Amino acid sequence: MVKLSDKIKTLPKKPGIYQFLDESDNVIYVGKANNLKIRVSSYFRQKNLGPKTIQMIEKSRDLKWIIVASEIEALLLEAKLIHDLKPKYNSILKDDKSHLYIKITNDEIPQVTTARREKPTKGVRLFGPFPSSRTVRSVLVTLRRIFPYCTHKKRPKSCLYVHLSLCPDPYKSQESKEVYKKNIKKIIKFLSGRKKGLIRDLIREMENLSKLEKYEEANKVKKQIEGLNYITQSVTKPEFYLEKPDLLEDIQMQTLEFVKKDLNLTVIPKRIECYDISNTGGKLATGSMVVFTNAIPDKSQYRRFRIIFKNKPNDVAMIKETLTRRLRNLWDKPDLIVIDGGRAQLNAAIEVIKGAKINVAVVSLAKRFEEVYIKNSKAPLRFGRDDSTLKLLQYLRDEAHRFAIKYHKKLRAKLFFNKE
Repeated sequence: MVKLSDKIKTLPKKPGIYQFLDESDNVIYVGKANNLKIRVSSYFRQKNLGPKTIQMIEKSRDLKWIIVASEIEALLLEAKLIHDLKPKYNSILKDDKSHLYIKITNDEIPQVTTARREKPTKGVRLFGPFPSSRTVRSVLVTLRRIFPYCTHKKRPKSCLYVHLSLCPDPYKSQESKEVYKKNIKKIIKFLSGRKKGLIRDLIREMENLSKLEKYEEANKVKKQIEGLNYITQSVTKPEFYLEKPDLLEDIQMQTLEFVKKDLNLTVIPKRIECYDISNTGGKLATGSMVVFTNAIPDKSQYRRFRIIFKNKPNDVAMIKETLTRRLRNLWDKPDLIVIDGGRAQLNAAIEVIKGAKINVAVVSLAKRFEEVYIKNSKAPLRFGRDDSTLKLLQYLRDEAHRFAIKYHKKLRAKLFFNKE
């Protein structure tokens, strides 16, 4: 039998759930982590563990884990396992009153809140139980930014969340009430693990609004889609992970095989780098490099560049500078480089790569029609909106865009405060 200490050494630095087992192979504790290796190792490094945790570690003889796509998926899977297995050292299950759920009421204006264990009520939706109130509330805060919701009965005045755009003020009018109910349906779909169907519905809604020339409303829906894609690439039902613990790895490899085939690559792109530029009228320009390893973000590999280029705003020249500076470093060689932009940005990247005398595939993704430009091709490639290759490229592009903007805003804030 493999020693527990040896298993800990093989833990991946990825989000997932872990299970400690006793000598009879009973699961005695279930936990979640954004980084499995760091979290589980901490049990054996910390000196100030509580007596209950020390007892749990002393009784542990084996360790199992399941890798998932995001911290939110880890949370949902952890809740499912605790509910089903009732591990001895998960104190949350010692007393029904301590169970924590996400609750959506059946009121005329449904409210989203947290609740302890209660008797089933017709129409009330409960998601959980969850072992950490802090984590659950963090998820709800994130969801509220994407799908604003209400947590209270009607009041004489609008609540603070209305002014922060975190509540659509459903009591204001019939129209706001209808918008609100749509948000609730979306939240329920998300918490039920039906993100794919939710994204499909949102895209359809955005397209219909655009056809009706309701561009402001369409843009709001677009931001919801981007928000969902950012907080988690995919939300898979916990049952699927339990049926097949290697599910995530299988999905990732399948996606990369599609990318290889669709982009006519010679190798499976296990390491993909994506580049984007952010600036305001050419000032405080920044370049970002994000890295996906096996189709998921590898944030320890992300890099940012303060653009030195001083002439007029020129994204092509800035891409050239960023890529040139990156290739001077002896970092791991990518299997594929993705550039945010069209034909001009692609040609600039090809020129830099040729000058560096390295052999690496490069493509660009143009935002307007989501077209993919590749070397030696007259017309860009167009994929269906549900195509896995396009989705991965969009995820890379959006992550590079977010990372570039984050650094650009930091520089702007620094400049502003230095002027004060």
